[in-house]
Amino acid sequence: MNFIKKIFENQVDEKVHSQFTRYGKGIFEYKALLDINVQAKKVKIKTSSEFTNELVGFLANTIEEKTQVKGIIFSTRNLTEESTIEFQEIKNAMGVKKHIINQELTKEQILETVEKFPYASINLSFKTDKGELKVKEKAPKSGKSGKGDKAPKADYCVFTTEDRAILEDYAFDIKKPFKKAFISHTLIINDIVIPEEYLNDFAQARLKGIRKGKLIRKIIIEDKEETKEKEFEA
Repeated sequence: MNFIKKIFENQVDEKVHSQFTRYGKGIFEYKALLDINVQAKKVKIKTSSEFTNELVGFLANTIEEKTQVKGIIFSTRNLTEESTIEFQEIKNAMGVKKHIINQELTKEQILETVEKFPYASINLSFKTDKGELKVKEKAPKSGKSGKGDKAPKADYCVFTTEDRAILEDYAFDIKKPFKKAFISHTLIINDIVIPEEYLNDFAQARLKGIRKGKLIRKIIIEDKEETKEKEFEA
């Protein structure tokens, strides 16, 4: 289940929390973008960077033995000693470590990576009998406010599958059949509650702080627009 659906269904967990650690107080527009096309035989979902790790984990679950994987894991620290993956190379760029991957991996290796490194961006492209995922090999942008910015495109991840069950997750609140839908979210963070033990530790305060606010979900289906709101703590 993706993190937006979890919020609307009151199932906030640590993975949902990890989505918000980049944000301070403010209004953040054009987040968690979804561009969904339902074709005769396939469903194509294009997204912004927020759904990267979830899509990687979702498709990894369908690997039977091994599959060829290409991509980069972006992290602020070196993951070599904690990972079961032998990276081809590790590069440093602007304080971010780029763990290069171009090899066959098992389901377990990918899923372990997704679970162990929730604050990393796991940009892996691969395919299985159930679908194909392509992710851009560039670090996601920081969680700056969208005010005044042009609306970005949903082109960071592209997931293609013949299994329409994926719509129950990413288009969970669209009840009628459709061919095209564009979904965007605005985050309004009004308060951040820092646990007392982290008040004097900026890095941990950012990671452990609980964001309180409102999530606004805008759905456009064939020129018809609908907006939904949900208060959250994550």
